Amino acid sequence: MAVIEFINGKNDSLSALKRVLEYINNSAKTEELLKGSHNCNIQKSYNDMYMSKRVQNKVKGRQYVHFTQSFAPYDKVTPELVKKIADELVQHQSFNGYQVAYAVHTDRDHLHTHFVVNTVHMESGKKWRQSREELQAFKDYSDDLCRKYGLIITKGKKGNHVNRGEYRTKDKGMSWKYELFLAVKHCKWSSMSKDDFISNMNKLGYSVNWKDERKYITFSNKEGNKCRNRKLYPPEHFTKEALLNAFEKNAQFAKERTQENTIEMLLSSIKLLQSQDHSSNAKHYPLSILEGNGLKDKIAEIKKGKGLDWDKDNGMDM
Repeated sequence: MAVIEFINGKNDSLSALKRVLEYINNSAKTEELLKGSHNCNIQKSYNDMYMSKRVQNKVKGRQYVHFTQSFAPYDKVTPELVKKIADELVQHQSFNGYQVAYAVHTDRDHLHTHFVVNTVHMESGKKWRQSREELQAFKDYSDDLCRKYGLIITKGKKGNHVNRGEYRTKDKGMSWKYELFLAVKHCKWSSMSKDDFISNMNKLGYSVNWKDERKYITFSNKEGNKCRNRKLYPPEHFTKEALLNAFEKNAQFAKERTQENTIEMLLSSIKLLQSQDHSSNAKHYPLSILEGNGLKDKIAEIKKGKGLDWDKDNGMDM
């Protein structure tokens, strides 16, 4: 079966719209063939949605609606089928005249599709609304699609609204790719050479296959899961050239400030976390937990000694 879940959060700014579109299109979570759109171009969905708002003079207020359609692991669906169901779901009358960007995420133990709806109607400028009855009709339509493709319908499952922070914590906590992303990001900020970067990644439990004759870098974790640098988002921040440039700048400015050994500090924080939390998540996803739980003050101390975040300094958040 599929569960429809609306994700609440701060959606009243254009920057928030841009961030959520970048999130659903994260190459560590989806692939090009698993992305789609309705009444807009997925490759330039932000620009298309923004232009609709400008034309209708509705740039202020709620910018988008974000929801997911999630499938249980026992459904045994393929990413291609989930994408096909998403293609049909956006044909529901709720989205007539509205722009929708969506992408199937495959980085967790169950497949799910993220949908972002522009709140402004392309022709009338009317803001997107759903009454309780319309919402139920939409969920019933989702169930009908599941029946069409032979999926089990289970009554009584929750499919309402969740806080975005709760969703992102749950999402990140089960993703080995996101854990890898955090490791690479930390090591990029604190390494001053290619060898230094590889050594720091090794300390965090990752092997790095970086060969000059190959275009991409391949990372492997202790469980044998592999991922190329082009799958980290945004990919232009993790190319060989981008990493080498960051190392060079880290080395260039290292003498201009007191810089502690951030990897050792990070390892100490991981050990502290795991000594207090013996759960499986703490063992396999410590960086995700450190990023999002009550140890934020510890992370703040780590960040005081990190290398320069060149992407953030240029107005781009990795």
